[in-house]
Amino acid sequence: MADCTDIHKTVLPYMPQLYDRPQQIFENITNLQALKVLYISTNPLISAFAISLFLAPIFLLVSEVNKNYSQVDRCWSLLPTLYNAHYTLYAHAAGQPARRLDTLLMFSCAWSARLTYNYWRKGGYSIGSEDYRWDVLKEKINPALFFVFNVVFISLAQSRLIGQPPAYQEAKKEYQKTAKVPQGFHQEDLDRGFNTTGLFAYSRHPNFAAEQCFWVVLYGWSCWVTQTYYNWSAIGAISYLILFQASTWFTELISAKKYPEYKEYQRRVGMFLPKLPGGSPGDFSDKRGSQAAAAN
Repeated sequence: MADCTDIHKTVLPYMPQLYDRPQQIFENITNLQALKVLYISTNPLISAFAISLFLAPIFLLVSEVNKNYSQVDRCWSLLPTLYNAHYTLYAHAAGQPARRLDTLLMFSCAWSARLTYNYWRKGGYSIGSEDYRWDVLKEKINPALFFVFNVVFISLAQSRLIGQPPAYQEAKKEYQKTAKVPQGFHQEDLDRGFNTTGLFAYSRHPNFAAEQCFWVVLYGWSCWVTQTYYNWSAIGAISYLILFQASTWFTELISAKKYPEYKEYQRRVGMFLPKLPGGSPGDFSDKRGSQAAAAN
């Protein structure tokens, strides 16, 4: 297990496979037995890396043809689990111990099911659905620069690295459409435009926080089983955190301009982790905020 933490033993010696395997696969495309041998003899990390590089131009092409740049978003909740399934399949096929990978895949499937369902409920798989941030970005930079951004970040970086819950958003949409406050909600909360209750009273992005924690814990698990304080796979976890920092910063830049009270919300509540010391900032409305202050 300790050897797995040495990048010079587990990754770098196998990099030539990234260049050799495509031709070998093409030459044996009709020979299933030969393909199986190639699969087992290829470092599974290299295979996964090759798949991500293969998907990147597909995401790019589809996004440019349809002028819809949320193609990676539609696969975001599925690809990580498919990669984990690949690692698990490889271990079983190669006769390697796979108990930890089986456990990892089980939790990864649960993560994918929850995130995919959440994305579907928010209309993410509807025809024409697109991340609203890309429209904002397209207005701020010229088409050539946005194309470069699509190539480098949307299609490639996100492919390699691979919230607000729907209840509030659905209530807000219903309220905006019918002018009637759905049961269980307050008008001032819906008028505000963003949720500040429940988990959102402690974290501005609890879903994002949980998603980052999920993958950081998996990295921590790798350190535990290899009895190391850190290892080269931290590159993935750190890159994931950087992605969320940049993405959330841009999201909040838009929210702060859209909602008058959002800057005050940012002052009171942490982006991902609760601000300590202190507890819930309470409700934002004057009436209920005053009641909460009086109660304290």
